[in-house]
Amino acid sequence: MKKFIYPFIFVFAILIFASCSRQSATISGCIEGAENTKITLIHQGATTQWLIDSLRTNATGCFQYKIKQTGNSFNPMFVSLAVDDITLATLLIDKNEKIKITATKGNSDYTIDGSEGSMLLQQLNNDLQKSNRRFDSLMRLAEVEKNATASAQLNRELGNVYVDQYRAAIRFISQHPKSLACVAALNQQLPNGLSIFSREEDAFRFKMVYDSLSVVYPNSEYVLAVRNEYENRFQYLAMLNKMKVAEELGFVDLILPNAAAEPVALSSLKGNVILLYFWTSANNEQLMFNNELKELYEKYHAKGFSIYQVSLDTDKTVWAKRIKDQQLPWINVCDGFGSASSVFQTYNLKNIPTAFLINKNGDLVASHITTKDIAKKVGELCR
Repeated sequence: MKKFIYPFIFVFAILIFASCSRQSATISGCIEGAENTKITLIHQGATTQWLIDSLRTNATGCFQYKIKQTGNSFNPMFVSLAVDDITLATLLIDKNEKIKITATKGNSDYTIDGSEGSMLLQQLNNDLQKSNRRFDSLMRLAEVEKNATASAQLNRELGNVYVDQYRAAIRFISQHPKSLACVAALNQQLPNGLSIFSREEDAFRFKMVYDSLSVVYPNSEYVLAVRNEYENRFQYLAMLNKMKVAEELGFVDLILPNAAAEPVALSSLKGNVILLYFWTSANNEQLMFNNELKELYEKYHAKGFSIYQVSLDTDKTVWAKRIKDQQLPWINVCDGFGSASSVFQTYNLKNIPTAFLINKNGDLVASHITTKDIAKKVGELCR
C-alpha cells in the first residue's frame, strides 16, 4: 500500500500547482453581420494599452477566447473589444467569468451576460454617452447663438448637464464601492476633455475610492493609479494653500521642527525684519558665519530683527549638538530631509547657504542674497 502514496501525492501536487499557476476568464459572443470578421482584444492598462490578441469570427459571426494570467491570482482588467478595429465594448473582466456578448455589426448597442463588472461598466458608459450627446448638441447651438439671453440660457443648460453627470457618477460610486468600475467613473469626461471630477475637493473623492478598493484589490494597477492621482491632487491643494497664505503674508510660510521637535512657523515672526537663512551645519565656513550672524542679531534685535535659520542637514542629532554648542539665540529648525526637503522647491533653492529678507510689512524684499550682502541689507531695513 505504501508504494502508491508517493505517486498520488506527486500527481495531486501537480494538479494544485497547475490550478494556482494559471487563472482565466472566457469571452464569447455572436455578432450579427460579422461573419469571418476580425475581433481585437486590447488590454486597457492604467497608463498604457497593449494588444492581447486578435481572432476571427466563424461563419455564423461567433467567437470565443480564453484570457489567461499566470500567478496565484487573477487581476481584474479592463479590456476593449473591437470589431474590424471599431470598438464595440469595454469589459471589466474578473477571474472565472464566462462573458457572453450579443451585438449587431455597425450598431453600438450590445447585450452582455456573465460579468457583473462589465455590466456595471456598460451602465456607466451608457449614461455618459447620453450626457455627451446632450452636451454636444448644446455646444453646437451655443456656438451659433447670437442672442445674449438665449446664449446665457444655453450656458446654464450646459452647466446642468455637467452637474447631473457629476451627481450620477457620485451615486454610482456610493452604490458600488467595491467595484473597479468606480475607477472608470472617476475618469469620465464630457466633450472637449472636460473631466467630471475636476474640482479641487474631488481629491477626497479619489482617496475615498482608493480606501474602498485597496482592501479588495491591493495590487491592482488601476487602484494604485487612483492612489497616485489623489496624492498628486493633495500636493496640488497644499501648493494652492501655500500660495493663498503667501498672498496674505507676502511670503510662503514654513512650519518646521526645532531641536525639541516642536513645529515653529516662519509666520510667527511676522511684524519683524526676518532673515530667512538656509544653511548646513556640516560646513565649517557656515558654522563660522554664525558668529557674524550673532553680532548682527545683537546689534539689531532690539529694533525688531529676527532670524529663522533652516538647516538642510540629514543628521539632526549632529545639527542639534552644533547649534547648542554655538548657543544660537534665534529660531533654528530642521526637518532632516536634506536636499530632499520640500523647502528646496518652496523657495527654489539653488545654492547653500542662501538667504531671503522679509520686511516688517511682511513683504519679501530680497531673495537669494549671499552672506556678504546680509549685513548691509539688514541695516537698511532696521533703520
